[in-house]
Amino acid sequence: MKKTTSDILYNGLYQVVILILPFMTQPYLYRVMHEEAMGINVLINSIPSLLSVVILFGMNQFGVRTMAQAKREDRAQTFGRLWTVQLVVGMTVIALYTLSVIFFLDYKFYYLLEIPYLLGFTIDISWCFVGLGDIKKVILRNTLIKLLIVSSVFLLIHSPKDLWIYLLINSVTYLANIIFWIDLPHLLGRMPKARDYSWVKHYFVQALIITLPTIATQLYISFDQQLVGRLSNVIQLNYYAYPQSLARAVIAVAGSVSSVLMPKMAKMLSDRDDGHQGVVKLLKTSLDYTLVLATYLCVAFMINADKFTHWFWATKGSTMGWNMFWGSLIIIFVSYGGVFANQYTLSRGLFKIYSIPYYAGAFISVTLNVLLIPHFGSLGATFVIVFTEGTVLFLRIFLVRNELPLRQVVVGEWTTVISGLATLIVGLIVPVNTGSLFVDLVIQTVMLTLVFLVGLKVTGNRVMRDLLARVTHH
Repeated sequence: MKKTTSDILYNGLYQVVILILPFMTQPYLYRVMHEEAMGINVLINSIPSLLSVVILFGMNQFGVRTMAQAKREDRAQTFGRLWTVQLVVGMTVIALYTLSVIFFLDYKFYYLLEIPYLLGFTIDISWCFVGLGDIKKVILRNTLIKLLIVSSVFLLIHSPKDLWIYLLINSVTYLANIIFWIDLPHLLGRMPKARDYSWVKHYFVQALIITLPTIATQLYISFDQQLVGRLSNVIQLNYYAYPQSLARAVIAVAGSVSSVLMPKMAKMLSDRDDGHQGVVKLLKTSLDYTLVLATYLCVAFMINADKFTHWFWATKGSTMGWNMFWGSLIIIFVSYGGVFANQYTLSRGLFKIYSIPYYAGAFISVTLNVLLIPHFGSLGATFVIVFTEGTVLFLRIFLVRNELPLRQVVVGEWTTVISGLATLIVGLIVPVNTGSLFVDLVIQTVMLTLVFLVGLKVTGNRVMRDLLARVTHH
């Protein structure tokens, strides 16, 4: 349990780091590269982002779960078989991507700069370390990559003409994934031999079952950016994509517990006959804490949306502010639903229940985006993503109604919802205008934090009780 807590802490700290880094780089990039270059950057990145998910081929879910359940003496062989699938898929994707760029796509030079990025994901075996509980090395690697990107941005990017350098920086740094291979013998007990790297159809099929819904997810969190850029323009793409990128970074913080607890739950289910009761208890705790954190972050984004977009991106008008205001709702929808998906359904191997919401989300997103973006631009896309993620959350809960004692796992969560609504109302009706956008943001954030904490205390929220008990104990 001590190691689990330590892993959660390490992962949480890393997610805070990756949340802070965009706050350091995006204002600078937006000012030196300007809106058009930044929009092209989003357009170029959206396709490799989708393909990186294909290359990982479910290893962040199926690979983690399989390694977590593998016997010590079988680890090297299990790893070899899993990575063989990833390697074959990765090289196939890279070949098809290169041919498609050469023959079909605009911005050919920019797209070709993304090939090292795809190679980086082909050699990414962080899922093996996560599955075997070595979270710390994964976090250190990820932090190194992020810091390299940030330092390179300030050193090398100075004008819109440097867009190709920025794309190359983001691409090449992912080759740092090779460092995982250095410590692989220590993790597995021995270095996998040539015979361990064999094709296992069962692994491919199981990974494919998980990958297909993950690809469907990318249709509404990456491919939607292609639709906005092509059905509208790159300026509208800016207004949609950058508030979304911050919301997704926040979601990573709110959902950071899942990546640690999913392998723990999988092992718990395989080790004990009464493992399901332990999983339900752990799930309840994760849901409570995730909802509190996600609600606070969502409300903070909504209250600060208009002033933040003017201060952070130096935008004119209110379009980006409205996109950030309404788009912030996905912080709750994705974080809370992710607990059901990434912790519960995957740990139990309920791949069908895991998959259905993603397929529904992809269908809804593509259909509505094609209909709304030509008429409403970025605001139409924001409406679609909020509606899509809300539907996905509903399906996540609905589909496990016969697997889980739902009343038991959601009891008491009304306290978080009431506290969040009260904070939002107070934040919107109490004016803060000091003449400085930054000072206004600080005051609003302090105010909403105090109101939210008081709301949790007054309603008797379980998370607040736990925190107060720990403070009192120490």
